[in-house]
Amino acid sequence: MTRRFLGYGFVFVAMLFVVGCSRPQRGGPRLATSPVFGTVNVDGQPTEMVEVNCHPEGDTSKIKYTVTSMTDKAGKFTLGTYEGGDGLPEGTYTLSFKWIETGFAPKDKFKGAYADPAKSEHKITIHGGKAEKIDLGVIELKSKK
Repeated sequence: MTRRFLGYGFVFVAMLFVVGCSRPQRGGPRLATSPVFGTVNVDGQPTEMVEVNCHPEGDTSKIKYTVTSMTDKAGKFTLGTYEGGDGLPEGTYTLSFKWIETGFAPKDKFKGAYADPAKSEHKITIHGGKAEKIDLGVIELKSKK
């Protein structure tokens, strides 16, 4: 009886392991993406804590939400749709920026000068079918616009 119980227990645990390891990707099927990265300079210097917001334009992209990234100490950022740095799917996007001053009530050191995507000069177009890497280079912003 004990042997039979242990045998069933082993089969049950093995089935849990198999089922647990065979899950589909989180979030269901994913669109193909192209890695997008760059550097943000403020007044000619690489700048940390600049929020880079990527807004899809109209119906050019199958995603309908804003993708956000934050610059590191070297001013570098990567955009990710599903995971950090995985990139963006095909479409045209407009970039907006906020320079975050941390604290009790975080605020934008740019005072909204680069926050409105409708006024942005920074656009990206991702062409479908290619997993091309897109280097946006250095994006120069000014602390006082």
